[in-house]
Order: sequence, then C-alpha cells, then structure tokens
Amino acid sequence: MHDDRFDKLAKLLVEYSIRLKRDETVLIEGFDIPDEMTVALIRAVRKAGGVPFAQTYQTRVNRALALEASDRQLNVMASHELARMKKMNAYIAVRGSNNITELSDVPPDKMKLIGRKMRPVQDQRVKKTKWVVLRWPTPSMAQLAGMSTEAFEDFFFDVCTLDYRKLQPGMKALKHLMERTDRVQIKGPDTDLRFSIKGISAIICGGDRNIPDGEVFSCPVKDSVDGHVTFNAPSIYQGTANRCAISCSTRKSPAHFISPRDRRTRKLITETAARSTGTWSASSVLTTAVAKSTSTAN
Repeated sequence: MHDDRFDKLAKLLVEYSIRLKRDETVLIEGFDIPDEMTVALIRAVRKAGGVPFAQTYQTRVNRALALEASDRQLNVMASHELARMKKMNAYIAVRGSNNITELSDVPPDKMKLIGRKMRPVQDQRVKKTKWVVLRWPTPSMAQLAGMSTEAFEDFFFDVCTLDYRKLQPGMKALKHLMERTDRVQIKGPDTDLRFSIKGISAIICGGDRNIPDGEVFSCPVKDSVDGHVTFNAPSIYQGTANRCAISCSTRKSPAHFISPRDRRTRKLITETAARSTGTWSASSVLTTAVAKSTSTAN
C-alpha cells in the first residue's frame, strides 16, 4: 500500500541528506523494510537525476549465513561488495528488524570474523561516499518504546521528516557555546558525571549522516572524567539487549561498572573506556567488574 510519508522521507534522504547530483550512483540497502520504501527511494533517486542500485536483506537470512560463516565465504563476499562500493558516489541504508535479538545466538567469534572481513567495505562507504543511515519503525521497536505500533510509526515519521535546515541556527549556537566551555556536569537519576571539554571541537550533526538527528557532539578531555552514569534503557549490540551503569575516575580510586550480560558488549565497553579514560579490566561475572584508571594526559 502506498504511503505518502515514504515519499516525503525518501525525498529528504536523497535531496538533503546525501545531496545527490545528476548522474551520481547511489546504493540503496534495505533491511527488513517494506518494498514500497525501497521503491520510493529508487524513484527519488531517479527524479534527482541519479543512478539507483538496490539490495534488500532479511535478518533471518543474514543469521543463517552468519552462523557458519567461513573465511572463504566472507573473502568472496567482501571482495564483491567492496568492488561495488567503489563504484558508488552515495549510499542510503534503511535498517529494520522484526526481531531485534535475531543475531543473539550467532557465536561471538563469527560476529568478530564478519566484522573484520567486511571492514574494508565499511571504510570505503564511510570515507569515500556521501552516506546516510536510519532505522525503520517495527513492532519490536514500538515494544521497546512502550508504544503501540501505529503511535510509534507516527512518531518516527514526524521526527525523521523534520526540516533539518531550520535546526541549523540552534545547533550552530550550541556548537559555539560548547567550544567556549571548560567544565561539564551531567546530573540525573543515578547519574552524576563531570568532565572537561576544553579545547575539543564540537561537531554538528544535522541530518546528513543519520536520521533522526539534531545533535552537536564532542568528547571529554582524556584525564578529566569523574563520576558515574546509569543508562535507563537497554542497548542492542549484535542482537543482544544490555543494561549497564558505569562509574569511573581519573584519580587513583577504583572505578566500577555494572557489567552487561553479553561478554561481547562487556568487552566493547572495557576497550572503549580504556581508550578514553584509562586502563580498565572486566571480570566475567554479570554483576560488578572492578578496574583502576591509570590515565595520563596527552
């Protein structure tokens, strides 16, 4: 069934997000989304004078491929996809999921192997094309939000089809404020985090890489982080839902975090913390892992 909102979203992605020009090639990838949305994107690309290419995927099929993925299989796949990506000027991915935990039983070593083999394709896409990616509203996402499917779809299309040009003045003002700021404190339920952003650039994200958007992001000075943060919603990483709380200090006192259930995610958090705020280690238990930060300033 045709939905005018599909056309509005496709127009925004093609004309605003990737700013497609005449005769430019664009790869459209759809994961568990309606055919009508893929068709809307193809039509929007042609209307802009571009050359569309499309590939659709189903997560259950991807799971079947990933369960017994081999070096030989992935080498061929990566070679094929890299050659195709090198011929693209732009890339649009719309990613849905009928079951957000579909990949939860794929062995971690297989997910790691797939990520390593496909990394050149991702690097080519990120560094060499004009790209935008977004999620697609599904009943599983509505469940996570505690909303009906219809209400969540309405919410999704309202925020994803904003006029992002109108957000630019506000984001520019926030960027200037952040780049004049030294100390930051974030307070909330079970959260009190303090750090410095002095001398760190602030980057505007205005709908040209991800949709929905409207953020201005930065990062802390490495040795300035102190406090704790609790995440009040689960995060999905490679098909596994996790909740976690992190506490860290750049002083010599111990730093703790409530470890997520999945060891892949626990390892990701540990490695990320080590790169950003010090040296961390995680235990294999599901409750609390203890680490000590030994950061030095850059």
